[in-house]
Amino acid sequence: MSVSDVPMTVAEVSRALSVSAATLRNWIRLGKITPDAGEQLFSREYVSAYAEQLRSEESTRLKSRRNKKGTSGRVLYKNYVRSEENRRLAAELLESGLITGRGDLMAVLANFAVQLYHQSRGIPYTGNDLLSDYLSGHAGEDFHILVTGLLGGVLPDSDTVTRLAPALNAGIRFVRGEDSLGFIYISLRDIGQRKSAGAYYTPEDAVDELIDLLCGEGDLSGKTVCDPCCGTGNFLLRLAARGTGCQLYGQDIDPVSAALTRINLALTDPALSAEDICARITSGDSLTGDPGRSYDVILGNPPWGSDLPEAEISACCGKLVTASDRNPEIYDLFTEKALTMLSPGGVLAFVLPEAILSVASHDTVRRLMTERCSFRFVSYLGNVFPGVQCPSVILGIMPDSIPTSAGCRVRRGKESYVISQNRSFEVGVISLNISDQENEIIKAMDSVPDAVYLKGSAKFALGIVTGSNKELVLKERQEGFEPVLKGRDITRYGITPPDNFIRFTPERFQQVAPTELYRAKEKLLYRFICEVPVFAYDDGQRLTLNSCNILIPQIEGLSMKYVLAVLNSGAAAFYINRRFRSVKLLRSHIEQLPIPAVPVDIQKRIAEKTDRIMLSKENKRSLYDELDREITRLYGLMPEQAQIIERFKGERNLFL
Repeated sequence: MSVSDVPMTVAEVSRALSVSAATLRNWIRLGKITPDAGEQLFSREYVSAYAEQLRSEESTRLKSRRNKKGTSGRVLYKNYVRSEENRRLAAELLESGLITGRGDLMAVLANFAVQLYHQSRGIPYTGNDLLSDYLSGHAGEDFHILVTGLLGGVLPDSDTVTRLAPALNAGIRFVRGEDSLGFIYISLRDIGQRKSAGAYYTPEDAVDELIDLLCGEGDLSGKTVCDPCCGTGNFLLRLAARGTGCQLYGQDIDPVSAALTRINLALTDPALSAEDICARITSGDSLTGDPGRSYDVILGNPPWGSDLPEAEISACCGKLVTASDRNPEIYDLFTEKALTMLSPGGVLAFVLPEAILSVASHDTVRRLMTERCSFRFVSYLGNVFPGVQCPSVILGIMPDSIPTSAGCRVRRGKESYVISQNRSFEVGVISLNISDQENEIIKAMDSVPDAVYLKGSAKFALGIVTGSNKELVLKERQEGFEPVLKGRDITRYGITPPDNFIRFTPERFQQVAPTELYRAKEKLLYRFICEVPVFAYDDGQRLTLNSCNILIPQIEGLSMKYVLAVLNSGAAAFYINRRFRSVKLLRSHIEQLPIPAVPVDIQKRIAEKTDRIMLSKENKRSLYDELDREITRLYGLMPEQAQIIERFKGERNLFL
């Protein structure tokens, strides 16, 4: 019998499907998956087909949840430019509904380009519909070449011109350095097409901040600067408008975007010929193509979340190590490719999702950066893209034979600082978002004498995943149902009365922990999603849903309520927030927190204080602060370090 004929056990199938054995057994009970090769045995062909079905279903769910590829329509990207006049113009064009196809959009953009040309050159004109006269009277001139390039050589016919008359007679205003043409294009381009390409256009404020940080690295005069995914050229345009004296290059996979970039540069610098601009700004795939040269600076905002064809991934394999990742992310690939395009001593400056610095799926590109590059600057932007819940960063790195983070300039909100000493990034997180003082606190906590850890000394469990809360979770209690807790029901040291009820039937749930964990005589409950750790003590054998997870500490010699006090402390909140920068409290975060091992009498005193907090109805904050100061002292922190933690606490909801 060949290997392919050997049936698979439950344990083997659960590993193949990346689910727990308990979940798989629940699926069997629910009839979601059926053993086809005997009792609790599966054929490999069946498992392979089922895995493909799961991937397809998950892809559909994700697309629906993220509202990405299925979205259509148009959106006004107001933050992309500052000019109120041009914002109003785009809004009026959207509202008019005149522009219904690509040809219409190209004609209107070309007409606006001619208006901007006249304004930028100081050439007077009457009436805004300039396109027909310009195209007939300036053949062969440099700007004429660029405008006809935008139109693809296809001139609008008379019927189109007549139908578009209200749009062609609208006026656009020239603002040096503003990508007003790009603003019109992205606002009138279908949002579904844009998102499927992973195109997230960068607001002017973020572009200017990146250029500010880049200019802080030294004079750009004479340097070659390339944006390998330039869009409509806003990064290059802002550089040109500043008169930095650098040589600008760019490429984009969208021919219209490349054509608008050429026009933008011609409007800003009259000395550039059409031949020179077209040679420097090209349309093509920077990811798989050969740039043919290297550059002193690579900058821009690479695509995020676009669908990569298998052929393109295959083309990158062997050239880019990030291409070998499972489901490689396009901005990881672009980051690695950009590093290969740099001249010695060159700098890469990209706008990227903050996840690249900490999330496990980006380990490969993160390892590449820490092993081969020095960090020059970073700015934590938060959710800078309208309508996109994805914290972002501006990251500046340079290939270096002796990589270091020393000297890295950091911006975090209104705060700025420079990292003075090189840092090691040993836990899969590039933690540049903490100052030297904050980093010293982390190091001090990591060095606390006789620290113990929950890793290997605790039981963790997820709350119940029903598969259908609408069907299985009730708002009113019925016979046979009992309360079930959500994350929002958990406060520090407290549990609010739940308003959800469930019948505990593990065989019906999509995922469920062993019953004995829910029914443990005592356990800790914590919010899965929260800015700071929020833990409560439970000795009522309560059930929880998956937004409320379970921890049962089993560190020999430490009481559960002492561990609770440490986990709820400001010091622990500071450590986890600053080290991991995640609103999701993961098991790995909790396991890495050092817990001071202290004598029984100290534990008893702290446990008594936790009881007082849990029983108090009015003065929780004062009791909490008193206990918190004691926990901070256990870590041996200096007074000034304790003050930093106090300030950190003061800026956050403590969920008391």
